[in-house]
Amino acid sequence: MASFGSSKELGVSTGELDSLVQDTEFFRSLVENGSDAIVSIDEHSTILYANESVERVFGYRPEELIGEKLTTIMPDRFHAEHLDAVDRYLDTDERELDWNDIQLPAEHRNGEEIALSITFEEHSYEGERVFSGIMRDISERAEREAELERQNERLERFASIVSHDLRDPIQTARATLAVARAGDEAALDELDGVFDRMEDLVDDVLTLAKQGRTVGEPEPVALASVVADAWETTDTGGATLVVDDEVSTVAADRERLRTLFENLFHNAVEHGGDGATIRVAALENGFAVDDDGPGFGDADPDQLFDYGYTTTADGTGFGLSIVDEVARAHGWSVTATTGEDGGARFEVVTR
Repeated sequence: MASFGSSKELGVSTGELDSLVQDTEFFRSLVENGSDAIVSIDEHSTILYANESVERVFGYRPEELIGEKLTTIMPDRFHAEHLDAVDRYLDTDERELDWNDIQLPAEHRNGEEIALSITFEEHSYEGERVFSGIMRDISERAEREAELERQNERLERFASIVSHDLRDPIQTARATLAVARAGDEAALDELDGVFDRMEDLVDDVLTLAKQGRTVGEPEPVALASVVADAWETTDTGGATLVVDDEVSTVAADRERLRTLFENLFHNAVEHGGDGATIRVAALENGFAVDDDGPGFGDADPDQLFDYGYTTTADGTGFGLSIVDEVARAHGWSVTATTGEDGGARFEVVTR
């Protein structure tokens, strides 16, 4: 073990030497036990030093990493890129990225990826170039940012969904207003109901913005009642609705479930025509909505729920993606099949 020599040889007093030793021990302890992992490598990416915190961050004891390549704690896809980048830097001394607080993924001993914030430093030790990385685990922050991004995406999608859903009530309101102007004052009561529906949709948007979710707390809902409400506020023309007696209840957010039915009804009328017959039937583990229209034609049933996919020139492609969105928000699944009469059939599995 190297000796500091006597205080006289060093040109310092005994008190100053003691203070120096204490300061050295303090900073050594700070480096060893700090919350950030510190790893130093040579020009060949061989690990020369690792502090105690590498075990908390990467799952390796320091002595297990010393002598290994830095790629040991890197995902496979970055190995070649890292080694090439080091070689280029040694040749040119030009940095290809900012060395301060760069975010990169690392790999834990158990194979899981870790989000890190890393600050790199270069220094000389015993005449050799040494590179050190101060690594902070930011996995929780990265997850919060990812969740915020997902919530913002849901908000944007839901805003588009609601603006689409408002079109049917607006069209119904216009038609009803025309009837009222012709002298049928009873139509004004129906108009109030349409406006109430539009207000409910706006309230849903505000609720989503505050709570970041697409459905409220599920509660037992009578399917027949929701189906009737949805039929009333959908422009169904001369279409006929049949609801099987076996249809019972489901745990759902009533307003979102109503939105699901409105869009299925609108889709059936749009493709089946005013004379279509639309049936709501019970399934052992959910319910189904089918019609006696022409079915899906050349359309791929697997694409029907894609956001923006439409088979008509004036369609928005939102309707069935809304159905899928509402189903997923409840933890359900929805599939498109061809019914017994050759029409479109949508099965919603709720459990």
